[in-house]
Amino acid sequence: MSSALQRYIEDCTASRGVSLIDLTVRGENNTTVVEVYIDSEDGITTGRCSEISRDIAEGLDDRHEIAGSYRLTVSSPGIERPLKYPWQYKKHIGRTMQIKTRSGEAIVEQVGKCTSVDDTGVVLEIGKQREHLPIAFAVMVEARVKTPW
Repeated sequence: MSSALQRYIEDCTASRGVSLIDLTVRGENNTTVVEVYIDSEDGITTGRCSEISRDIAEGLDDRHEIAGSYRLTVSSPGIERPLKYPWQYKKHIGRTMQIKTRSGEAIVEQVGKCTSVDDTGVVLEIGKQREHLPIAFAVMVEARVKTPW
């Protein structure tokens, strides 16, 4: 994927007040699939996805960024994608999270209920003793919301 394509899609999403969470371009020889995952502090609706999809498609067609035909999908990231921005965590207070952190050379994984979020990190409630563990965004490698099923 070209950096020009990435910048173009970031500009399209930002112009509609949403953040680009992930962009995947796969396939070849007229079977290209472009997947755009977006989020915002106030959530994503199907209407918002449709507007952004039209914006992106119009520009892709005009700019000839992708050779041949393509399929474009614009959607919210869903619960299985890693969280990317600190503001995303606030939407998941009360949910179970899996957070990987860097501790020296090691990667440590913690699982617990997110009880609070501030500008520096999150607090997880872990274990049977319900210990509160603060985790700074600065040491996080990856954070995901755990599905309840």
